[in-house]
Formats: sequence, structure tokens, C-alpha cells
Amino acid sequence: MSGVTDGPALASFAFDRWTLHADGRLTGNALDTQLPPKEWHVLRLLLASSGVLVTKDRLLELAWPHNEATEESLTRCVYSLRKHLKDGGEVIKTVYGKGYRVSCPVVIFAQDTHGKLERSPHVCSACGWVNDREP
Repeated sequence: MSGVTDGPALASFAFDRWTLHADGRLTGNALDTQLPPKEWHVLRLLLASSGVLVTKDRLLELAWPHNEATEESLTRCVYSLRKHLKDGGEVIKTVYGKGYRVSCPVVIFAQDTHGKLERSPHVCSACGWVNDREP
């Protein structure tokens, strides 16, 4: 997906019992599924923020850059992600009237020039926070 500004393009995210792979696959908890592009993008944005609140406006701006969606589209997307994660609101927390945040530690793995995954500190594009600590 071009224009993604939420971490290294070839990054994978490990969180809770799950891994979100750079190709959009969600694995873990006996599940291996390909997420639809918007769900993948929204989950990447939330995971890249590593627990920091991402406002609804910011998610809409980054995931639907041409104003092609409403807040209801975002709500449906988060609902669908929660169904995939079977989390009941435990991993993706709603901050009512403001936005969403991930409530568990997130580890980012980026591919090096040889294709090997390595843990990567990163800067969250949504807020500028640097995640360089162990979870």
C-alpha cells in the first residue's frame, strides 16, 4: 500500500498472541488469515503507535487519505479487527469521543537488507514517539 507512513514498509508487528506480517497476514492463536487492506492499514497504524492514542481524525486521514470514508467506516473497521483478534475490546481500546489505542506491548520487526527480520526501534508517525524499549 503506497503512502503508508506507519513504520518500515517491510515491518511485522508482534503483540499479545498475534503477529501482523508485512504482507497483511494475521497469525497466532491457531489463525492464519489475510486481512482486507483497510483493516491491515488501520491495525498497522494502531500498532505503530505502541499504546499511544491515535485520534479518529488521524486514522481517517492516514487510512482513507482522500476523504473517502466517514467515522462509521472506521468504527466498522475496528469492529471487524476485534472479531479477527477475538479480543472483545481487550487489545484495541476505545477512548470514547477521541480515538483508539493498543493496550498491550508491541514489538516491531523489520527486514534487513538480507531479508532477515530483526527487532527495530521506530518512531510512530501518528505522534512522533520513539519505541526503543523492550516490551
